[in-house]
Amino acid sequence: MEVVSLSKILELIDKLPNYPKDIHQINKNLKTDNDDFTPVINYVNSNKIFSKIFNNFIPESKRELGLSENLPSIINKLGVTNLRNVLYTCSVLALNENEQTALVLKKIIIAAHISRDIIEKINLFRKTKHNPENFYLYALFHDVGELFATMYFQEELVQTVFDSNESIDLDDINDVVHHNEIGYMMINKWELPSIFSYICLNHTKLEYRKFTADFIFIINVLAVADALAMEIFDFKKPLINNWDVGHSIYKVGLREDDVYTEAGIIGAVNNKIPKILSLYNLK
Repeated sequence: MEVVSLSKILELIDKLPNYPKDIHQINKNLKTDNDDFTPVINYVNSNKIFSKIFNNFIPESKRELGLSENLPSIINKLGVTNLRNVLYTCSVLALNENEQTALVLKKIIIAAHISRDIIEKINLFRKTKHNPENFYLYALFHDVGELFATMYFQEELVQTVFDSNESIDLDDINDVVHHNEIGYMMINKWELPSIFSYICLNHTKLEYRKFTADFIFIINVLAVADALAMEIFDFKKPLINNWDVGHSIYKVGLREDDVYTEAGIIGAVNNKIPKILSLYNLK
């Protein structure tokens, strides 16, 4: 297989749409003036992928009014934090280009929801105060390098990662392009906070001794969320550094029963998947 040069990667990254960067700026403005939703309304109305998703938030009884009339009430109902995460999710979904990007996006978005659920359960059991919504975003962006690969190297990936109906092994993406490094460069292009680029670059190094305890906690939460998402969609789980998902579950302060039971995280997520995918126009 032809080796992809760094200059080619940088050229493609430079051509990427700036949706996440736009949303980051809008969200910075929201922090300073929580009552002014005009930039959000204008952006949603002017971008089809965003407006299509926000249409899904309109109650059946109010759909005849149309999106513009409903947007202020939708935004107020979501609240600033949920609005932020929906906007960021739309910004990633706006990069959906083909069947393979859709598959990766499904995994990413479900992993983001699972990551939030994991933190809520940890907070409940361990009396901690981690921010579940931040972990949603960590998971949403940590594998954008995989998304890049499916956008620009579809032909190569169809021959390798997506070459059969058997379990899809996303770890094979690294045989085409290194998704950690590419994710790091994408986050820098979009000028997102440095924690996101650091997660992209290092989320597969689960036991690296130079990491802080807080960062090890973050990447192990993401590892568990990713494993559950891949299990739900019957993707093959990569064996990274002899990684054992059970060990990661233990590292974050849960038991396997808290995860792999009907009453655990995977049971709750299975019930939500149709609604989540429908909300974001994924099948």
